Amino acid sequence: MPLDRTATAEFVPHRRHPIHPSRSTRQVGIGALILLVGLAWSHPSIAQKPPAPRGELRIVDKSAGNWTYVTFNVMDHLVELDKDGKLVPRLATSWRWLDENTPEMKLRRGVRFHNGEAFDAEIVKLNWEENTRLRQPHAIGTFLNFKPGSKLTIVDPDTVRLSFPEPDGAALAKLVYLHIGNRQFYREVGWGEQHW
Repeated sequence: MPLDRTATAEFVPHRRHPIHPSRSTRQVGIGALILLVGLAWSHPSIAQKPPAPRGELRIVDKSAGNWTYVTFNVMDHLVELDKDGKLVPRLATSWRWLDENTPEMKLRRGVRFHNGEAFDAEIVKLNWEENTRLRQPHAIGTFLNFKPGSKLTIVDPDTVRLSFPEPDGAALAKLVYLHIGNRQFYREVGWGEQHW
């Protein structure tokens, strides 16, 4: 038989006592309190100024992979590999082999570095000399270094000639790893710790 709510007394639905909020209301309140306390500690007050930077920040990253990503995205190269592994011109527009030990490269004209310095054969020679002098410990192996006795000669401002002591089938591919920096780079930074 159905319950007649009007017969005996006024029906009042069950309510929580106002002093005892529901569990979800307590959780929201605690979460809001934690958020407010966290924000108060993490942000200085409006009247306070953050301290001015002092000194020098040095980031030491010994991962050869990270340095490689930086140099390949910041510096340009005479040649690069395309997505199919084929050599393509970059700062060198073309190359030809004069004999099995001697390639000659034509350089791109009209290229300027970020500081306005012109790219030419002198810059290529500077980078070649630094690279061969340091004999870098390339991440994938020292076989990327040119053999002792390898030379670069300036033919004219737009042409360089390389000569190797013996035939080197990977010579042009090794040029992919010859990062071209300007004179300012070598004056102010250089390759430093000789670690890529």
